[in-house]
Amino acid sequence: MCSVPLQLFLVIFLLKISDGQKISFKNVTINWANDIKNETIIVTADNLKKTVPTGEKVSVNVNGDVPVLYEQSIYDIPNLKSLVLSKVNLKEIKPGAFGNLPLLRYLDLSFNKLSEIKSGTFTNLNLSHVDLGFNLIATLQPGAFKNITVEELYLNSNELTEIPSGVFENVTFTSLYLYFNHIRTIAPTAISTISLKKLHLSHNQLETIDPRIFNNPELTRLRLNDNLIKFLRPGDLKNLPRLDDLTLSSNKLTEIPDGVFNNTNIASLELDLNKIAKIATKAFDDMPKLEFLDISMNNLTLWDNNWLAGSSEPEIFMAYFNQITELPDEAFKNYHRLEYFNLEYNKIAKVSMKAFQKSGHISFLSLASNEIDSWSPDLLRNVSIDKINLGMNKLKCTDLDEFFGNGTTQIFC
Repeated sequence: MCSVPLQLFLVIFLLKISDGQKISFKNVTINWANDIKNETIIVTADNLKKTVPTGEKVSVNVNGDVPVLYEQSIYDIPNLKSLVLSKVNLKEIKPGAFGNLPLLRYLDLSFNKLSEIKSGTFTNLNLSHVDLGFNLIATLQPGAFKNITVEELYLNSNELTEIPSGVFENVTFTSLYLYFNHIRTIAPTAISTISLKKLHLSHNQLETIDPRIFNNPELTRLRLNDNLIKFLRPGDLKNLPRLDDLTLSSNKLTEIPDGVFNNTNIASLELDLNKIAKIATKAFDDMPKLEFLDISMNNLTLWDNNWLAGSSEPEIFMAYFNQITELPDEAFKNYHRLEYFNLEYNKIAKVSMKAFQKSGHISFLSLASNEIDSWSPDLLRNVSIDKINLGMNKLKCTDLDEFFGNGTTQIFC
């Protein structure tokens, strides 16, 4: 007969423990501000609402340890506009923790110990900024982000190795930051359904650019530097019609073929810090909006005077730290309005007498730190160059002024 009361007692006891475990806020400090700044110390609270003043829009910063955000722990706070839960040792967010937050625009959950974002964690929210950077996130479940609008989502500096399908379901993002992870694979539909404008995937382990994955008609900026991309194929960028800023620095590229960048709207293209030894003659043709091109710190030995035919002539061209040995005839014939041209730290020993023929105006040309040992008076005759740097070559720097026919070039030597 005593066993029944004992069992009942145990059930009640366990329920109380369970209830106690669902308290998200214990012995934490809440700094909040609307027209005035204030501070509240929470002994225990299952919902942040109980400590936030009603009425005017309020910004809240939580300090202390918050290991778990339980269901409805940040719920039904209609005047909350900004919430910072950074560095609070947060390890888990239960689905349903966030809800009925119509004015919330800024959510900072960075520098915590989150390892997984579960399905339904971020649902029905309209935010401008969500920061989940610098956690330990290795898993994103399908539906982790569902029916939400976010201008900027930061998932950088985590432990992600893949982006599976369904993680982002019926979402609107402007910018997605996934840099400094370990991402090797992205499912074909994982990000192609998002109307992204900026995508940062630098410092990961991607090996190719797959047009099935990068299928974002609105995307304008793509950061893929510091990955493991070994080759580019014609058509890799065919589904990115508005792309104007592409960074492929610090990859494993050895060659740039035709058909990758042609007829694109790219204005800024960074290919530096690869192992590029060959660039096809037509690789940069027909790029009508190109303004900045960087091919520096590669293994190029030849300068192709036919590069950039039909393009807009970049205003800035960086080609330093290569192995180029010679400037051929009409080396710059396709460049008509260069502001800055850097060919420093190559091995240029020979400059053709016709190297500068058909070139347009160049504001600053640097040929410093090469192996040029002579310079003809006729090399730049009838050529418009404002400034030229010939320092650290094998030239004698005395009386170089007489070598420049137009008499308006400023010489650095």
